[in-house]
Amino acid sequence: MVKFDIVSGFLGAGKTTLIRQILKSLGKEKVVIIENEYGETQIDKEVLSVAGFKIYELTNGCVCCTLKEDFRLTLREILNQNVDRIIFEPSGIFVLSEIFELFKDLQISSRCTLNSVITVVDALNFFKHANSYSGFFANQIELASSLVVSKTQFVDKEQVKRINAELRRMNGTALIVDMDWEDISAYDLAHLLDRKPDRSLKKGPFQTDHDFESLGLQTSRTFEVKDLEQLLDTLKNGHYGEVIRGKGIVHASEGEGFLEFNYVDGHYEIEKLRESTIGAVSFIGTSLQTEELKRIFTRRLNFRWG
Repeated sequence: MVKFDIVSGFLGAGKTTLIRQILKSLGKEKVVIIENEYGETQIDKEVLSVAGFKIYELTNGCVCCTLKEDFRLTLREILNQNVDRIIFEPSGIFVLSEIFELFKDLQISSRCTLNSVITVVDALNFFKHANSYSGFFANQIELASSLVVSKTQFVDKEQVKRINAELRRMNGTALIVDMDWEDISAYDLAHLLDRKPDRSLKKGPFQTDHDFESLGLQTSRTFEVKDLEQLLDTLKNGHYGEVIRGKGIVHASEGEGFLEFNYVDGHYEIEKLRESTIGAVSFIGTSLQTEELKRIFTRRLNFRWG
């Protein structure tokens, strides 16, 4: 049977980063990755492609609603190949309980087993997200077989304890991992993948509607680090709408290479990349000023803040 692992988590929690660590620990297994991006542009596929794994992408929607049938057909196609494991990274607003419906399809369940459900939890934004997006946020936590807390190095130990207590209240059986990710070993990762979900926890019908908007586009603009920092700082004040999640890979003007940025609710980081095939950006939020954002990333001249 082909193993099917889900790495879930709300927008910007760190799903792709964890998947990169998992891939390094799997040895010679034949692994295929399915990426579901709510926006139109697939940034995560570009990041994971550097690792050399085969990736299928489903964009501009969520597989628990608008892309449900596309997801089913993609999975059937993969199962006709010689693979050992499928790792699925859903969009940040994925409703985990919907995955149980997928395994009612005999063409899938006869060849594929739901092996693990890992939910990544953002320590920096946990309580804000729990209060603001309680529906699918709670669903992702309640149905997980393992809960991996990210960004613990940015919060104090007392907050980590409070988060752990709330996670245990919401999910009484999941393994909770709250160590610094730099300390997670191959053994720890294997242990995460060994924990099968409890299907008896399946919830009833779930409302998947939301008011999130998205913008995704490719860009050939070049950026200096300081200009990119200034743009991401400006996102905090609401000038471009309420941006919950932003990410992208842009051409660096300082020498060769690219800059990768990740923005989540006012917190961001920028890293240098040696290689990429395209420049692309994606933003998710509400009341997005899409035309202004498009203008920034499509202008040929170096932008200046007036």
